[in-house]
Amino acid sequence: LLLPPGVLASQVERTIREAAGELLERIELFDLYEGAGIEEGQRSVAWRLTLRHAERTLRDKEIEGRRNKILAALQQELNVRQRTS
Repeated sequence: LLLPPGVLASQVERTIREAAGELLERIELFDLYEGAGIEEGQRSVAWRLTLRHAERTLRDKEIEGRRNKILAALQQELNVRQRTS
């Protein structure tokens, strides 16, 4: 994810937790990058999410829908966007 200046990792994590809801079992920040290929003042930060339902296997459509909901909330609330290659 690309974080604009002033946006804290804790804010992003809180937004992810709220948007992911009850399916979020675990969240782990695992990478931070600043430098070539990233706009001045921005940071590329990556989280690993584990989504799980207690009683059944999640379908790909459910996971993709939750992912889209998380990305939309991050964009709307914090102006955080997904980093493309």
